[in-house]
Amino acid sequence: MEERQGFQYRSLFWPILLIGVGVVWLLGNLGYIPTPSLRMLSRLWPLILIVIGLDIIFGRRSPVIGGLIGLGTVALVIALLLFAPSLGLEAPQTDGELKTLTFSEPIGSATSARITLDLERYPTTIEALPASDLLIDAELDTFTDVNFSARGTREKSVSLDPVTDFSFDFDWTDWDTAGTRWEIGLSPDVPIDLTVDVGSGSATIDLMYLEISELEIDGGSGSVNLTLPESSSLYDANIDGGSGSFDIEFESGAEVRAEMSVGSGSFDVVIGSSADVEARIDGGSGSIDIDVPGDVGVRVVVRDRGSGSVHVPGNYLLVDDMGDNDGDTGIWETDGYNSAVHRVEITFDPGSGSFNLR
Repeated sequence: MEERQGFQYRSLFWPILLIGVGVVWLLGNLGYIPTPSLRMLSRLWPLILIVIGLDIIFGRRSPVIGGLIGLGTVALVIALLLFAPSLGLEAPQTDGELKTLTFSEPIGSATSARITLDLERYPTTIEALPASDLLIDAELDTFTDVNFSARGTREKSVSLDPVTDFSFDFDWTDWDTAGTRWEIGLSPDVPIDLTVDVGSGSATIDLMYLEISELEIDGGSGSVNLTLPESSSLYDANIDGGSGSFDIEFESGAEVRAEMSVGSGSFDVVIGSSADVEARIDGGSGSIDIDVPGDVGVRVVVRDRGSGSVHVPGNYLLVDDMGDNDGDTGIWETDGYNSAVHRVEITFDPGSGSFNLR
């Protein structure tokens, strides 16, 4: 029986389209296409759906037809970008002059709050407010507008995030945040479930004096200095590292259950005295260094085997090698761990980065 040959799709559409994207990018970098015209690409995205549909319908019939569709698309986009000003097709520019916005929300009758902050690219400080009847008070230097929302009475929900115009902006100097600052104060009088998306800017998140019920930090490429507060009850902290560095301090007396994902940035963790910390750490390619106090019992569980190095102090006792005699995995404890008043337990899944316990 003659074997039937499967249909092979060899349209030239995608290769030509990729070449066209490179040409547009190059023309933008060389200054032949002005930045305002490049912003107009954000308004042309439905064109992608149209040309993909045309290629599916006609391009599969012949590589030549697919190539012609690709060439036509690239030529149309370049023509629109070059002649956008004269055609009145410029996209509105949202990153204009620097301005300062202020937002606030009173506590009112609130007994708890859920606060979500998207910092995007702005250097930010988050800290406790002094004595005040405000739940949140923010002063923001920004090039864009900012959405601020507050809902609820007893259980308040507050969100703050910049209005971002999606655009292919090749002139990154327009987004220079030098000299800008976001100052955000939160009330220490209400339990707060706090979520922070750091983005590309640096952030100092000092949660001392705040009553945190739950915390989630999503790191980006910016550096983060994070202080986790003392607490009267256990709270959860989820920290997702990106490519930026994290400096994390567990305040003395903190009682925290933490989940940390290292990413490619470094983690430098300091645990204060009389703290009770349970930390599960997913290692990435970045390094992690942890300082623990001498007045707590410490238990370290290193699971599996990564390509990075693991260092546990020599005075820790190896209580279980997990059937592996190479010293890379196992359970270590300080002397008297089981009878210690305060304990730190670290479970570490290695990646390609280093782990150093001090």
